[in-house]
Amino acid sequence: MIADLYLQFRNRTESAIGALLKLAADIQREPEMLDTLQNMLKDIREPLLFVVVGEVKAGKSTLLNALFGQEFCKVDVLPATDRIYIFKYGAREQTVDVSSQITERYQSIKFLQDFNIVDTPGTNTMVVEHQTITENFIPRADLVLFVFSVVNPWGGSAWDLLRFVNKRWLKNIVFVLQQADLREESEVEVIIQHLRETATQKLGFAPPIFAVSARKAFLARTSGADKERLWQESNFSAFEQHISQMVDKSGHGLPKLISVCQTASVILSDSARRVRNILDTILRDEEQLRRLEMIIAERKEQTLRQVDGFLRGIEQACRRCEDEGKELLERNLSFWRTWRLVFGKAEWQEKFQTDLEQKMRELIQPQVENALQLLETDLRSLWPQLLDTIESQFKGDSRLTFGQTIPDFARHRRELLQGIELTLVERIAGRDMEAQLERMFRETTTWLRLPAGVAAAGGIAAIIAALSSAAVADVTGIVAASAAVIGSLVAFGRRRKILSEYHRQMGAKREELVAAIDQQLRHGIALFYTEIGSVFQPLRAFCAAERRRYDPLLDRVRELEKTLAQLAAEMTRTR
Repeated sequence: MIADLYLQFRNRTESAIGALLKLAADIQREPEMLDTLQNMLKDIREPLLFVVVGEVKAGKSTLLNALFGQEFCKVDVLPATDRIYIFKYGAREQTVDVSSQITERYQSIKFLQDFNIVDTPGTNTMVVEHQTITENFIPRADLVLFVFSVVNPWGGSAWDLLRFVNKRWLKNIVFVLQQADLREESEVEVIIQHLRETATQKLGFAPPIFAVSARKAFLARTSGADKERLWQESNFSAFEQHISQMVDKSGHGLPKLISVCQTASVILSDSARRVRNILDTILRDEEQLRRLEMIIAERKEQTLRQVDGFLRGIEQACRRCEDEGKELLERNLSFWRTWRLVFGKAEWQEKFQTDLEQKMRELIQPQVENALQLLETDLRSLWPQLLDTIESQFKGDSRLTFGQTIPDFARHRRELLQGIELTLVERIAGRDMEAQLERMFRETTTWLRLPAGVAAAGGIAAIIAALSSAAVADVTGIVAASAAVIGSLVAFGRRRKILSEYHRQMGAKREELVAAIDQQLRHGIALFYTEIGSVFQPLRAFCAAERRRYDPLLDRVRELEKTLAQLAAEMTRTR
């Protein structure tokens, strides 16, 4: 079909401009820019305009049907009137009288989406329409076909119309000698020579002249028999090729598409610069965010290292409490007080655990409060530093906002202190050690009762025996003394066991307490830094959303740059 190459390029250009329009809308370009692209798209979608001029019975309708391979213009159906008919595409067929001289015919024929056809009345029947045709159609036409019938090519009416045509519009004119199959080839050559000479005389140059048989061309395209012969005899091939070349080179052809591509490239370049600038800004924001997060991570590690120092202080307080408890236990487990366990639980045992708990609180609580105060002071110093960094890195960026409300350090400290106090209560007030010591006291009582009983019985027996027999008294005295010695050894042994168990229990309690406080402190620090990190959540979300939005846009920009450059290069080579 005629103008195939142009239509292919036009469709590709239209697709590229449509993609550019969508890209411009997606990056929120100015309304004026969107309007420009809309107008460009509308302009290249404008169908090509073909104007056909010729005398009645010259075969114009047959020529048009043959050009497009479809009978859209009925031959010899319309009367020879002075009206101008414009064939356009329409979803449904209809005829609209635009004026007293012009009628538009809408037909649902695909090629009319790409071509508008102006079928003028026979030049031998019109006079006043000369001005309408020359002013309204020929200046805008991509192609003007002057059709002469080989049967009667000598009429002067077509030349009369040509006199009205401005010289600068003549470059789009082609002479068509129709019905060439009705004459001998030699006669056709004579007629062509006559047309060439007349044109040179009247116009100053001779337009391209083609002698064709539109009837045979139409049959070749629509019938199922002998197509190649009919097409060859129609001489339509060179005629169509010339029309396609004229369309490609016309003002509405490839130069126009090249110009559109160049304009689109300029717009795309500006849009691409905007997309890349935004992505560069996102990259800077992400890099600044990483630096801030590194600062926070380093400060967090620094804070966690302080915890080790806090725990050493708490551990030392536990050891002091353990030492004081040991001294108290040693005083209450002197030799004679240990023997007194034989007679049951002493009052000091009940008071020992309470005093130990009180002492641990007195020594550990200040350490905990001091540690938390130092921790709060350290964390408070972090906040102004972060705000200064944020202000210096993101100053003036209206897209980004950060909460300026200082975190509630006092609340964090209170919550952490309450948690540690609860841990102290749970660990210090645990009854494991008290129960273990109570068990050992009971065992000691049991162990001492036997030698104490033997010693007491031996002593009584020795007194009674002394009254009756000195030998018996010696024996019973030795037994009583032996029992007393054994009891003393048992008392010292049990005393050592109780003290050893006390050390073991206090060591375990100290480790549990330090571990629990360590966990509480680290958990509290993690919560605080999580809250600090949440300050940057809007920036993280913003950067992620912008990257999800603009990374695909940049891919589209690159694809469009490649498409437009390739289109322009191909059309330039073709032209």
